[in-house]
Amino acid sequence: MTIDLDATRPQIRPHPSRDGAQIVDPIQETQFALLTPEQPDISDCDTDRFYFPADTAATIRTDTIETPYFVPLWIRDEDGNTVAEVNDHDSVTLPPGRYNVELATTQVKLQLAVDGGIAITSMEDCVRLSFSETNHVHVGARSVHEQPAATVTTTEKPEDIMAALSTLGSALKTTSCERSFPSLRGHPPLIELGDELSIPEAIDSPDNGVAIEVPPVEEFIYPVVPLVYYLGATLQPGPSPRIVTDEWSYPLDDDDGFEPAVARTLKQVLLLDCATRTEGYYQVDLHERAEVEERVDIDFASVYDQSLPEQLRAYLEIPYESLEDIVPKWKLTADVRPYAEYVSALPFLANELAIVRCPGAVPSDDEALEDLSEQVESFFRDNPQALRRSTKARSTNSSTSTAETDIFRPDPADSIEQAYVGNGLPVGASKMTVDAYYRRLTFEPTTDPQIRVAVVCNDEEMTDENVVSEIYGTRDWVEFDISFQDQLTTVEMREVLESDIDFFHYIGHVDDEGIRCTDGYLDTRHLSEINVSAFLLNACDSYEQGRGLVESGAMAGIATVTDIVNEAATSVGRTVAKLLNQGFSLAATVSIIKQYEQIGHHYLVVGDASASIVENRSGTPNKAVVEKAEDSYDLTLFGYPTLSTPMGTVFIPQIDGVTSFYINSGQMGTHTLTAPETIDFLHKQDIPVEINDSLCWSMDVSDL
Repeated sequence: MTIDLDATRPQIRPHPSRDGAQIVDPIQETQFALLTPEQPDISDCDTDRFYFPADTAATIRTDTIETPYFVPLWIRDEDGNTVAEVNDHDSVTLPPGRYNVELATTQVKLQLAVDGGIAITSMEDCVRLSFSETNHVHVGARSVHEQPAATVTTTEKPEDIMAALSTLGSALKTTSCERSFPSLRGHPPLIELGDELSIPEAIDSPDNGVAIEVPPVEEFIYPVVPLVYYLGATLQPGPSPRIVTDEWSYPLDDDDGFEPAVARTLKQVLLLDCATRTEGYYQVDLHERAEVEERVDIDFASVYDQSLPEQLRAYLEIPYESLEDIVPKWKLTADVRPYAEYVSALPFLANELAIVRCPGAVPSDDEALEDLSEQVESFFRDNPQALRRSTKARSTNSSTSTAETDIFRPDPADSIEQAYVGNGLPVGASKMTVDAYYRRLTFEPTTDPQIRVAVVCNDEEMTDENVVSEIYGTRDWVEFDISFQDQLTTVEMREVLESDIDFFHYIGHVDDEGIRCTDGYLDTRHLSEINVSAFLLNACDSYEQGRGLVESGAMAGIATVTDIVNEAATSVGRTVAKLLNQGFSLAATVSIIKQYEQIGHHYLVVGDASASIVENRSGTPNKAVVEKAEDSYDLTLFGYPTLSTPMGTVFIPQIDGVTSFYINSGQMGTHTLTAPETIDFLHKQDIPVEINDSLCWSMDVSDL
């Protein structure tokens, strides 16, 4: 497929509904707005005006720009020196000069080049920049999307696989601690099986004096791949797992085994890199750095200037136990069957810095489905009124599709998301496929700024769930195109699936024969092509139909692995709609519904579980937990990294007096607030919030 390169770059153009400019990333389908007092003239300009690289640039004729919501700013002089930082409720005035203003946590990487004075006022719901001695500002945009630079071919021989995987570090834009910034990592080269080992000459792997040795078998090779990538290391055969430099070595195996040791090493190095990098371009107040300095004796200023082998030695001399509770909750743990056919998934998992495990034989587990069936019975016991209204679940006959698949429950993982790559149906984890990963790369960019959502209800009893069509698109800073249809025929259903839809939300029945329509069934496993990007099949035992949608062209979707109860499914459907509308990935969405919805464990993601249909306005989607203290409330925030805000991104909560940034995964600080302060924070953005162990939405919280 040939893609128009101009169509893959961010676009800066007049906003379609407000005065100002709209910046659109057509690949990620993300948007941001720069608002002005009146509609400005916008013209192209050179991309070399900015301190950091830009893919697209435009000149906007205005003396005032306002963001649609609060974002932190960094302002640098023409030499790159930071002259000011703008956090919540800050006001900054700078004399005339040449400045580069970087907007943090936006959906597209944005910079402003200003020749003049700047007055910045930060408010709860926006940041206003006023310019003096100039009537224009240059805007530079860079997509956060990264395409692999090359494809490496390998045979199934372990030694060739190791040589191929040694190229992953070529994607790093630096081997300094700044590689902990996601934008400085880059997507690793692709790995494909072939008749011979072939590494393109264009690949330039770093020569940083770090190697990782493991026995040449897949069970040892696969788990170290994200660490190999992140360190830019060479992967070599050796008698035992270890990191090797010219001066020292570090064992990757201890009392509790090889895979846990590798996971700890990756977590420890990323954490300490994030702390060390605060001595460089972004000298911010990082919460985790302060926590580390309270526990251990480490001179970050000195470590910053060291070589990578020296930095690693300083890091790994620190006992992991002293840092364990500071390490951010990890985004993803992936179980990958240790066969050569799955080697192509590894660059994608490395790109997300996943913890990789290699399970042994996966037996069919009848208890996995029995546990889920007991949840359905438990729901009816706890909700007798639902039993009276619905004597059956959402399918009219018990489907046998999943019974024809090996069903098992993977070992639990201490991460936000859990995935599985291999044959079988993993209860409790996302079912990932190599094809879905590749579809992420070949996704056809669109110039249409609207997010297209289709809600289809083919079940008259499920009209309560139709309110989901009102949930999508409730945010006025993202353009949505919502359609709702019901009682579709097979022809009409096929037409919907063949149309360009970003998200398809189906409410109804699925049986062995397919998705039920008014005149029969549409079996997605027999479709040649669909154009839906992502989906929710809120129906009984919809896994096989979900797999059919992915195999026919969808990137990913949420499906079920057994029968579900109508009333409980309606609650799940509403929760899924609101989470996706706030920028949570499909995998993070399922992670949350498992925690709070009674039948949440019936759902799993098929395909690319990291897919999102929109971006969160804070950058990283987050959840709040509110707990009553003596005369106040403890507000704890939890971050859920995405493909556009991966591990290593930082987040600052918009709370008066809070100046510390946090690594964006898992718990991001606990803040003691009064009741009015808590309500004020919750009303700044509609986010999921846990109160008294139940999930609600922050805009619905009127008192505590």
